Amino acid sequence: MERQTERSSSMEPKDLMISYSHQDRDKMRLMIDALEKAGISVWVDETGLKAGVEFLNKIGQAIIDAKLFLSLLSTRSATSKYCKDELALAYVSSKPIYPCMIQPHKQVTEVMDFGMRLQLAPIRWFDFSDEDDFQGSFDKLATCIKQKLAEITDEANRTEGSAKKHKQITRKETRTRLNVHQILPPTEAIMKDFWAVHFKNKETVPLEEFMSAFKNDCTEELSKIGVTLEWIIPVLKEELDEERDDIITKESYEYFCTIDEERLDFWDRVKEQALERYTMLEVFSMDSTVRIDAIQNLAKFHTRSVMEAMMDLCADKDDNVRAVASLSLARVADGKNLRVIRRLLRLLKDRDRLVRQSCCLALGHMRAKQAIPSLVQLWRNDAISNVREAAHIALEKIGGDEAQEAIHITKVLSAEIKALAQQK
Repeated sequence: MERQTERSSSMEPKDLMISYSHQDRDKMRLMIDALEKAGISVWVDETGLKAGVEFLNKIGQAIIDAKLFLSLLSTRSATSKYCKDELALAYVSSKPIYPCMIQPHKQVTEVMDFGMRLQLAPIRWFDFSDEDDFQGSFDKLATCIKQKLAEITDEANRTEGSAKKHKQITRKETRTRLNVHQILPPTEAIMKDFWAVHFKNKETVPLEEFMSAFKNDCTEELSKIGVTLEWIIPVLKEELDEERDDIITKESYEYFCTIDEERLDFWDRVKEQALERYTMLEVFSMDSTVRIDAIQNLAKFHTRSVMEAMMDLCADKDDNVRAVASLSLARVADGKNLRVIRRLLRLLKDRDRLVRQSCCLALGHMRAKQAIPSLVQLWRNDAISNVREAAHIALEKIGGDEAQEAIHITKVLSAEIKALAQQK
């Protein structure tokens, strides 16, 4: 019992964090004993106290601090909100993931939602469903884990040495993957060059025409991975129609299809985008059990990829998600990032007052001078006092002559109006 308490409460970074359903506790204990005997340090929640903000925060922090993440897969864990959130946080924080199924593959996959299936699709699964062959399966798992730990150590040493010797090379910016360790395998191209097939040499096409072609080509393939057109089309529209003018340019299409400086087939990028959106929603939605830790530790993540995914969430239909995304963007972007600032400026006109309020605070935190005129308008004219106050706070945080002049003029005018109103 003393050993279990130490495992659960110690917050020192470990080699590996185990996620599991507490109904599978016996299988977890068998796994952790074997890992520790193999010299692999482990963090695991053995208490089962899945309640209370402090304890949930410990779990989230353990995932972020661990080098690797192991998921014990069963029909119980595959349907557990906690386990799905933990897997999503591991994915977003770019951890190598080791799925270990303790029930037959078909039983486990049948109860998974499409996002969890996509998350685990590119990863080697380790089969522990045969209790009589635990050691044989564990030997394969331990070999892979030790090899990955050695690679991580070597990479850290190379990165540190390289940073001291060389200046960083600046390349043209492209999207980056949320998890560099898990890359979806390419599929047989159902739309090898989607643009060339449907739009030939055109540089722009109407959004409606593009989506009509997409529906014709992809409805069947989407159904195979459990994604509906109603869910994916708004996600693609957000990615491809950045100017919100119902026009898709070939340039935005090429940007979407390029990730980590590699040009992918359109269908493979659609799948990756569905996976990223699902994962980010799992981590940052208001009912997520790991959201607070994720926000607090954004700077530790693969920053540019998280920033891009956060920008996507700024267009989510859920008001709370948009508010959280705007505040979180301020943690991973600065006042020089014009794409982020433009996205937040659009949200200053959002229908929801908490979203507008969050955007004001985010722009203030970023000290985005480009936002001053819009913040002044909001401070003067928004119907909600909390939004006006947030805009004022943002202007003061941004500072500088332009912001101070705008604040001064507005205060003078307000004082004169008040004085006139009080005159008999």
